Amino acid sequence: MKCCPKDDKIKKDWIEKLESESSNVSNDIVIEISNFCKVFSSPLRLKIAFLLNSGDLCVCEIVSILKEKQNLISHNLSIMKKYRVVSSYNQSKYKYYRIERVASSFLGNYLKLQTDKIIL
Repeated sequence: MKCCPKDDKIKKDWIEKLESESSNVSNDIVIEISNFCKVFSSPLRLKIAFLLNSGDLCVCEIVSILKEKQNLISHNLSIMKKYRVVSSYNQSKYKYYRIERVASSFLGNYLKLQTDKIIL
């Protein structure tokens, strides 16, 4: 059985229904979610996000914990900031980074799913 109706009247109604359902999905939202997922496709950025999910840190603290070069950490933080996964603020002579609420919720939900899997 094919999924697309052959009858022209039914096919027209079917296409209109599909088009109205697809109009509910904003292209901007799809792009934003896609970019958000790209940020987390990097293991290093994911590690940084998990660290920041525990509290605000400056670059030197992240470098020390992850044992990566400062320029690599800074580069990845700038990508994360560009896509609004993290934000920054200055305190004294240091720049601190914090994870944004949406990203924190995303990580929290992921961890909860993993915990549920282990329990089951």
